[in-house]
Amino acid sequence: MKLDSNLKKLMKEQDLSMTMLSEKTGIAVQTIHNWLSGAEPRSLGKVKIMADFFHLSVDALCFDLKNNKNAIERFDDEINAGIYEVVLRKIRK
Repeated sequence: MKLDSNLKKLMKEQDLSMTMLSEKTGIAVQTIHNWLSGAEPRSLGKVKIMADFFHLSVDALCFDLKNNKNAIERFDDEINAGIYEVVLRKIRK
């Protein structure tokens, strides 16, 4: 995942601080800080807000800005496994 490096690059290009980006997106400064420090996002919704702010797709923001075409498809197995886990948790309740 390249969210941290892509976000740093985009912020630098647009001369945005974490505080400014937080104010513009409504995403907490601490969340942005965590992402910039390499933490994986916990909320796909927040990643989508950030991607929309920069006029990018989620996969372009998280994986590869230069070659975002079908980037998320390389992770089909992991995505499907994650969906499977969510379904199992729902069934067990």
